[in-house]
Amino acid sequence: MMRKNFGKLLLAAFASIASSFGMLVATPLSADGHGNYPERPITVICCYGKGGGSDQAVDAIVGPAAKIMNAKINKINITGGGGLNCLPEFLQAPADGYTLLQHIDTLTSRYVEGRIDLNAVTDLEGLVIMNVAPTMLFINADDDRFQTDGVPDFDKLVEYAKQEEGKLTVSNINIPMELISMAVVENHFGFKARQVLTGKSGERFGAVIGGQLDVLMEQPGDVSKYVEGGNLKPILALWPTRFENFPDTKATGQDYGLDWEPLLRFRGMFTKKGTPPEIVEYLAKVFAEAYQSEEHQDFVKRKSLDIVDSFRSRDDTTKILEESLGIYADASRDLGLPVRDGL
Repeated sequence: MMRKNFGKLLLAAFASIASSFGMLVATPLSADGHGNYPERPITVICCYGKGGGSDQAVDAIVGPAAKIMNAKINKINITGGGGLNCLPEFLQAPADGYTLLQHIDTLTSRYVEGRIDLNAVTDLEGLVIMNVAPTMLFINADDDRFQTDGVPDFDKLVEYAKQEEGKLTVSNINIPMELISMAVVENHFGFKARQVLTGKSGERFGAVIGGQLDVLMEQPGDVSKYVEGGNLKPILALWPTRFENFPDTKATGQDYGLDWEPLLRFRGMFTKKGTPPEIVEYLAKVFAEAYQSEEHQDFVKRKSLDIVDSFRSRDDTTKILEESLGIYADASRDLGLPVRDGL
């Protein structure tokens, strides 16, 4: 039987870690054997497609960070493999702070299942987590099958999924956080959907907006412009209670009694283990300061990334990575998925 509380540890970890904004002020490094870092442009490798949540997260924080460092920060997108195709290029780069990695919770979940040998806890230096986001289900705003008087009705969607077994289609991404979350929904409501998986956010969103697929699983901030533009409507919040931002959207806990604390999407910045400690600490302070900037805070509010406190410091990021290994190992065992030996 599925254990329904494996996410509580993650939520507790996020909730118990105190942010320390006021203590983080980045000051330029002095000549100390590593030179006046940064002396040349920095490159951020983003492992997901242009226009998606990770891409937007990088764009939002590197602008303020570049201003703080008075340096140029370039971004390259290396996509594919569910966010794993970017890792070889990152790992080939020197551990000098000039090549940074933007990645998500996939780092720990894929390590747990044995898809990668990169252990984010021991092989990387976490600099910051700048996005923490819950997950929702969305439908095409014009899809009357799943609405009552123009309001999305998840009960109708469940009824359709049960009556037309296997015909409900879900546009999703091949990432454990989403796959586990969808499995929890299916188990609780007693239906099985056909999931179509793609890492290309435009295709994922467009498949539902264009009417080819029925449901989109996504973080609300990533599709906020489509919701505001009248293309998509939220139909279910995978959350204990309804969100203030979407008061009419039913929640798995409050409305359907699902005793399960959800997994969360987090997006962070990393550098390689072995990077000079003073550069690691400097970068961590730069990104903390960049997070607080007015420019970035506007992004956080505009993308509904304030539903859950989205900032985690370098120390907090390390703790969350450590916690996540156990959380995903438990979740994977519950669903009969492979788990790396020793976890």
